[in-house]
Amino acid sequence: MVGSTDGTFIGLASFVDKSIDTSSKLAHDRYEVYVNGDFVGQKTLLTTREDVTSVNEFLHAQGYNDFKTNLDGDHYNIEATKKERELKHALQIYLHSR
Repeated sequence: MVGSTDGTFIGLASFVDKSIDTSSKLAHDRYEVYVNGDFVGQKTLLTTREDVTSVNEFLHAQGYNDFKTNLDGDHYNIEATKKERELKHALQIYLHSR
């Protein structure tokens, strides 16, 4: 514990590094995921290395390739051209199981 010899505590604020970049992504960021305008679930990023495009990797691994994505703030929009219902269902399971 940091303090003086008389037992008083020196606040930690004096030891905070003011050069920390607060604009960087934090672990546990969340994105709302939509398929063709319908909310499907939230994608929570569990590590600082993970990003929202892991949703694409999951969909490709499941055999879905006919879709486009765009990120608008914290909304991740997926436009599916084929098998919309199946894609939504697979995505709901993926998002809710993590």
